[in-house]
Amino acid sequence: MTSTELEKLTRDELTNVGLWRVVDRHKSQFLEFPDGVFAEVVLADGSKLEDAEGVLRALRENLRKQGIELDAIVRATWTVENIGDPRPSIDISGDIRLATVFQVRLVSGGATADVDVVMDPPVVLGIRRKLLSASAKSLDEIAVMKEVVREFLNLELALGGESYWDPKRYRKRELSEAALDYLLFHSAVEKK
Repeated sequence: MTSTELEKLTRDELTNVGLWRVVDRHKSQFLEFPDGVFAEVVLADGSKLEDAEGVLRALRENLRKQGIELDAIVRATWTVENIGDPRPSIDISGDIRLATVFQVRLVSGGATADVDVVMDPPVVLGIRRKLLSASAKSLDEIAVMKEVVREFLNLELALGGESYWDPKRYRKRELSEAALDYLLFHSAVEKK
């Protein structure tokens, strides 16, 4: 099976149940490999994930009967809707962890996901040192931290393929010092 045939078959199956209209055609991909085919179907509406996953499961079974192995990922595009004010981290045992947590609401069409972004003290200090220098004392520290969180999540949400992050399944992200350095070097955080 070619990637073009897989794309047409997937499009036909999703069209039959009214889901092709929510597929992001620019981010979705269909690939062929010597041992099978791969489909990454990206939806613009996270509330349709379960339905699309069901279609791809059925397609996988039908292709398996024909001796074709289909590896499929169904994911949604998410955007940051709101970033809450920072609060201290409390771990599962109820202990207070020395960290700062921002609760973030993500949206994808009719779906929402609430996630926590955790910053350890070295990250907070790094933001203060690198972004809130003496010349930028007039900046609101919390607003700057929220912008860093927004850019971090935008980067995490931009990953596709096997590296994608599912915020419905994994509701916590750790913003590390390495991630902060990457953001400062590769994004517009510092300019904003």
